[in-house]
Amino acid sequence: MDAGTLKRERRFCPRCGPGVFLAEHADRYTCGRCRYTEFKKKTSQEEGQIAAAKPSRAKPVKKKEAKAA
Repeated sequence: MDAGTLKRERRFCPRCGPGVFLAEHADRYTCGRCRYTEFKKKTSQEEGQIAAAKPSRAKPVKKKEAKAA
């Protein structure tokens, strides 16, 4: 910080205006006052890591048992 200057580290909310900052989360920016949300763009490397980390949500197929007649 130079003499008499101030550097803002957070972004202002576009709805609320100057004085209200956006909170920075891992995947988004949010305003605590009006709930405005901006999602961060993912790089192709991050998308690959996320896809590899997610477990499959497919349900296991149940085998039908043969009925004895």
